Amino acid sequence: MIFKAEVHIMPRKTVLDTQGKAVEKTLIHLGYTSLKEANVGKIVKIRLDAESADSAKKSVESMCQDLLVNELTETFDIIIEASCK
Repeated sequence: MIFKAEVHIMPRKTVLDTQGKAVEKTLIHLGYTSLKEANVGKIVKIRLDAESADSAKKSVESMCQDLLVNELTETFDIIIEASCK
């Protein structure tokens, strides 16, 4: 069965998010004074063949640990859903 996975990767709270700070500062400068915080991360979309949603998630977790995420500086969440195509 084909599954779609989205990996949401964000900087850890203990790591300075320089991109987020730059976005935050610029938006406030542009007049968005109600803004309290901005963070910048990334989303990786993956389609994969797996026997179940659980095995798809385990495969994507392995991909995150091997390549996609620097676990010293980033955190991640995985969303898995069955693909229609």
